[in-house]
Amino acid sequence: MNRSLCRLATCLALVDGSTISQAEYTAITVQSLPNGCTVGSMTMGADGDISIIPLPGGYQTVISGLGVYYPDGSETQRYGVRIDYPATPTLEGVLAGRDEVLERALQLCRERQ
Repeated sequence: MNRSLCRLATCLALVDGSTISQAEYTAITVQSLPNGCTVGSMTMGADGDISIIPLPGGYQTVISGLGVYYPDGSETQRYGVRIDYPATPTLEGVLAGRDEVLERALQLCRERQ
C-alpha cells in the first residue's frame, strides 16, 4: 500500500439509520484513516456478534454477545458510530431529486483538495 497516497486521499463513509453491523465496522475503519471521516446521520448502533439463545417451546432469541468500543472507551452499540460531518436529507431536497448527504460529502472532498 502506498502510505503517502493514503495520507493525501480523502476517504468518506456516508452513513445513516440503515447503516448496521459490518457497515458500522467499515465506517469506524474509515474514521481511523488519516483523512477518513463519516458524513450523514446516526447509524443503527447494532454491531458486534450475535448469540442465539434457545427458549422453551422451540423459540429462540438473539442478542449481541460482544461490546464494540472506540479506542477511548466510548460505545457504539445503541449509539451508532460517531458522525464527523452531520448531513440529512430534507423534504425539499428529496422533492427536488437531490442527495444532500452526497452533496455534503462532495463539498468536503473539494475543500480538502
